[in-house]
Amino acid sequence: MNAGRFLAAALCFAALGAASPSPPGADQQYEAIARAYFADNFRTQPIGATFIGVHTYDSQLGDFSAAAVARQLAKDHTFLAKLSALDTSQLSPEVALDARLLSDNLKDDLLLTGQLAQWRHNPDQYVGAASGAIFTLMSRNYAPLATRMRYAISRERQIPRMLQAGRANTTTVDSATKAVSAEDAAGSISFFKDTVPLGFADVKDRKLQAQLRAANAAAAAAMASFAAWIRGIKPSGTYAIGPDVYRKRLQYEMAVDMPLDQYLAIGQRALRETKARFVATARQIDPKHSPQQVFAALYRVHPAASSLLQTAQHDLTRLRAFVIAHHIITLPPDANIKVIDTPAFQRATTEAAEDSPGPLETVATQAYYYVTPVDPAWSAQQKEQFLGLFNDFTRPIISAHEVYPGHFTNFTIDRHLNISLTRRLLTSPATVEGWAHYDEQMMVDQGWGNHDPRVRLAQLGEALLREARYVVGVKEHTQGMSVDAATNFFMQNAFETRQVAHGEALRGTQDPMYGYYTLGKLEILKLRDDYRKMVGPAFTLQKFHDALLAHGDPPIPLLRPLILGRADDGKIL
Repeated sequence: MNAGRFLAAALCFAALGAASPSPPGADQQYEAIARAYFADNFRTQPIGATFIGVHTYDSQLGDFSAAAVARQLAKDHTFLAKLSALDTSQLSPEVALDARLLSDNLKDDLLLTGQLAQWRHNPDQYVGAASGAIFTLMSRNYAPLATRMRYAISRERQIPRMLQAGRANTTTVDSATKAVSAEDAAGSISFFKDTVPLGFADVKDRKLQAQLRAANAAAAAAMASFAAWIRGIKPSGTYAIGPDVYRKRLQYEMAVDMPLDQYLAIGQRALRETKARFVATARQIDPKHSPQQVFAALYRVHPAASSLLQTAQHDLTRLRAFVIAHHIITLPPDANIKVIDTPAFQRATTEAAEDSPGPLETVATQAYYYVTPVDPAWSAQQKEQFLGLFNDFTRPIISAHEVYPGHFTNFTIDRHLNISLTRRLLTSPATVEGWAHYDEQMMVDQGWGNHDPRVRLAQLGEALLREARYVVGVKEHTQGMSVDAATNFFMQNAFETRQVAHGEALRGTQDPMYGYYTLGKLEILKLRDDYRKMVGPAFTLQKFHDALLAHGDPPIPLLRPLILGRADDGKIL
């Protein structure tokens, strides 16, 4: 039985069961509320349900009408009221954390969907939903391909109606959001025309293929019409969410409550310190050239096109051995990942990526590390630029972030934990990405790269990019920083090319909180120092990392009391 049906059955059983001789305890009351909330979310948000591994609603797309949004907001208020009625003083510490997570999640949705009404101002939400609805069916082999193809046909037939709802819902769109939405819509047209047929090409049923061609053509045509409509929008308004909303999002998504000037100063200080180290390290490598030139030179040292896959596999073997030999963290015995060529239908947008199954997936549980091969049709310059992304210094740092001991390791540990449904489904980006980003620095600190300054420079380059995001996210949304100014900021402070810098600046308009990489890393470093002081000579890195990842991925400020107990001073940074 899959997770969605299990939850539904559990709820029905609870409703039909004999009356309890006494009222349930506070923990049980919370768990009943959470089960009901998530079960309803699976039903009303089927695309997200597929992504996390619940396949009860895989043939459905969901309702994107204004009436459906109103029902969602009403549901949020209802469940928030139920949580508020709980006697939280009677909750166990772990369940109290769960209740805080769900409450903050509801408040965040009311903020984004209610107050900001993003569904009225961001056409990209509908573009992403249309593509994501089909991509999730292709990307995990949880059922026979023909079965998933039938689900895709069903969903594609509903896409024109969804995009019509998107047009009806949209009121104003700012210029940056229009540009991002138009670009993504153009990519989505290609996705339907080229990627979807390729993803289901192995199905030999002629009738199904005919149905797919018809549904896919209609979806592509609807997306083309939607893209043309986006291009014709007269921009108005702003992407900036403003200081008040920014502070609330910090609270609800990262459990951080501090004045914005203090929050910004933390990111600015981290950027200054990393930039100084970057420049000093570049001079150590080659004092005759600029830091940008030294950094660019790293990209010229890379594997041959014919050995990309083998090189990536070798990196993971070395990283895993390093983690074990240096007692970095306790790896579960099944912490193994397969390195394979990126599936053909994903190569247009992926160089290398870690792909773990959803937290509730029970069938397609294998994780993969995708490496995209060089296209033989590319020019020599294109091939060289692409291979530079796999340079010998940055490539293993990225693999540490993605696999050992980063995201894949975290995912594998989570699957073995006896944690609640709430903890499996509600995670903080500052914890998830902060852990993986922290690993980049921690592994080099522990000796990865044998003290080669080029490895340190690659690691510092990754840190500079994340710290620049931290600062730009605040300034674009609370201080009026323009996209052009943000582009220059990335060029001057993270040593990025103009093309990359502009992309990062645009991303910041759509992802205000994308400083969570740096925030999470800094929180973990502070927690590690506090843990070391608490345990004294008994401290080991392995014990700290095991303790850190033993509770799922809630915000670090909420983890601190569970790990430090009375030693927690409440200072997160």
